[in-house]
Amino acid sequence: MRGEGDSERYFADIGVRPCGNLFETASVLGRVLLIEFFEDKSGRFEEFPCFIAEGQGLTYALLGVPDLEYDLRDGRVTDFELVVRSNNWSLHSKSKVDISEGIVFKVNSVIGKVCWVLS
Repeated sequence: MRGEGDSERYFADIGVRPCGNLFETASVLGRVLLIEFFEDKSGRFEEFPCFIAEGQGLTYALLGVPDLEYDLRDGRVTDFELVVRSNNWSLHSKSKVDISEGIVFKVNSVIGKVCWVLS
């Protein structure tokens, strides 16, 4: 479906209501999306605790809530965020394709309304 040779860049930015803690939420999303999340220990997302998965030519990052000292947002947010990008994300790609709606539909149709498209 989506592979390394595609000329389009796929992306999604999705809000996620927690299904337990970050690990439990990653497990639930992984079962629905047929991927396996692993805790990110690289520090790639800095202050955000994160679980990463790869599948179908995509990288998924489930971002948790940062500690208060690192949270620079105006109000306290308790929801998680699922960020998805093509593995072939490059400047030479022809166009960006938002696949947020499809992922939200798939997750919500299986486990109820826990996801929404972020603008």
